[in-house]
Amino acid sequence: MGSRLLLLVVVIGSNTQSLLAQAQRPPTCNLCPLFGPTATPVAGETNVDELNPSEFAKENSSHVSLFREHDAVVALGVVAVAAATMAVDESIAHSLQRPSVSSNVLLKGATNVFNTVGFPGSAVLSAGAYFLGLEKHSRPIASLGMHTGEAIVLGGVLAEGLQMTIGRSRPQRDINNAHDFRFGKGFANNDYTSLPSAHVTVAFAAATAASREVGRSWPGAARYVTPISYTAATLVGFSRMYKNKHWASDVVAAAGLGTYSAVLFDRYNQGHPGNVFERVFLPTSIVPERRGVALAWSLTR
Repeated sequence: MGSRLLLLVVVIGSNTQSLLAQAQRPPTCNLCPLFGPTATPVAGETNVDELNPSEFAKENSSHVSLFREHDAVVALGVVAVAAATMAVDESIAHSLQRPSVSSNVLLKGATNVFNTVGFPGSAVLSAGAYFLGLEKHSRPIASLGMHTGEAIVLGGVLAEGLQMTIGRSRPQRDINNAHDFRFGKGFANNDYTSLPSAHVTVAFAAATAASREVGRSWPGAARYVTPISYTAATLVGFSRMYKNKHWASDVVAAAGLGTYSAVLFDRYNQGHPGNVFERVFLPTSIVPERRGVALAWSLTR
């Protein structure tokens, strides 16, 4: 309440040369860049800030395609594996619902944890990383949280839409009928929203997005983050089957959907630097205030 929100809009017009001359001088005001100090240009080097934002974005986006030829092949592969898994859906479900398994205290506790990790845990961790990045003035950390959140939202929306449209019956309704499909019934009855699992979709979306972001910003940490993330996502899938909420084929399909959702948004971000999401959610600077801080965004970045 004691802080003021500053919206900085830089318009590049007839006074471009004077603005660039000022930008080349070391900063002396109290407006500090959020993601590190402003670098002083070195003679003979090209300063990225001097490039026209649209031209810079166009130059980088020309190398990143949103959709690629092999995507259809991979998608067909995921569908084929999920379809093949349907043959053993009922036997896997019965195995997990045996009294000796379903009553296991350790399994119950672990699956409760990973069920929560799938959702809302993945969303909470994503938001936590985003706000931590803002607080620490770290663009990589804030980007990690934001881009993971983007993948989660896209994967979740796609999963929910497919669930309700496909209308597959959940195993908790009838564990002996894995082939009960009623098109569109999921819109009216939650028992027919089994395929794909939304929890597993967002878990794999988060794992893929986090793995890619960490691999770019902290390559050394990727060797640990990637296997841990995908192991956690896989355990989310196991927890959904253990709780009799989804068939094994639902989990396979969701894993593919979640992974592709993250890959798709990652390609978009790489091909469109400074896109509307980054302009809105990644502020460029912070001004300390007596009772807090004021954030500043650049709408032309």
